[in-house]
Amino acid sequence: MHFTLLVAGALLPGKLAVALAASLELPTLKARLARATRVDRTGPVSTGAGAHLDWLASQLFSHPPPVPTAPYAYAYLAGTAASTFVWHADPVHIEVARDHLIVQALGADAPTALESERLVASANEFVARSGCELVTVQQHWFLRCPHDWQLDTRPLMLVDQTEIEMPAGRDAQVWNRLHNEIQIAWHAHAVNAEREANGVRAINAIWLHGGGRWKPLASIRFGQVQSDAPEWMGAAIAAGSRGAASDADICDTALVVSEDALKSMQRQDWAAWLHAMAAIDRRLAGHAADSIDLILCGAGLRTYRSRLSDRYKVWRRRPLQEALAE
Repeated sequence: MHFTLLVAGALLPGKLAVALAASLELPTLKARLARATRVDRTGPVSTGAGAHLDWLASQLFSHPPPVPTAPYAYAYLAGTAASTFVWHADPVHIEVARDHLIVQALGADAPTALESERLVASANEFVARSGCELVTVQQHWFLRCPHDWQLDTRPLMLVDQTEIEMPAGRDAQVWNRLHNEIQIAWHAHAVNAEREANGVRAINAIWLHGGGRWKPLASIRFGQVQSDAPEWMGAAIAAGSRGAASDADICDTALVVSEDALKSMQRQDWAAWLHAMAAIDRRLAGHAADSIDLILCGAGLRTYRSRLSDRYKVWRRRPLQEALAE
């Protein structure tokens, strides 16, 4: 069997990679990387840790970023594609720093179903004026619009914990006005008063990204795409393949997308990063005889081709820290 494993957040700055590699217990991954063939192909370099998003865009959408991920996430979660233009509308917390504002994904502070229902109802009083509707599908938030809005935004994953950049583009003024009204309403909303009283971050903003309309995608080389992100599973289905959870049984020609290490890296939670990498190693231990293309990502991207015959290439002794260093 042959499959591809993409590990976002696996590549680290050199000194950090050396320090963390000393604490890693990765017997399977270490052995694989020591003798795998490195493919001499430079991956895209992105701001922050977005190289894996660039790679996924090219592989699943046959198009460089930005790509319209929202309608495919919506279709996967809802079981049917929307007939409208769809945006990811992620609830976020805007933190006031000394001289700027910082966007924060909610993570463990994500709203409950009841909180989402109440805040979405409040926001819809404003977005309805533009013929749009904010909806939730399996705890994911989306904005459905009858017309195509042109906004220049980046995925929340790339702006998390960074200084806020308001959307630009032809329709930015319309959204920014609506968003200001939503923020004012949410500032005094009972949901946020309750959250703050319980020591939970307020939900005081919406981050739009990945907008577009659903359409079939070109065929891809992966028979199944496994991920925790519904947009990648939805894109696989639109391309005539299958979508499955990241922890599903791996099948031949599958693409497995792991983003846990990246999320830990962005929080600079290195204990969680070590745990995420150890989990990958344990999973690979059950695929000793399989051929694997390992796509390791950070600010850049590196591909290693690991085959069963590599065990005979004893002259290759690549240290783990070298394989994981940018």
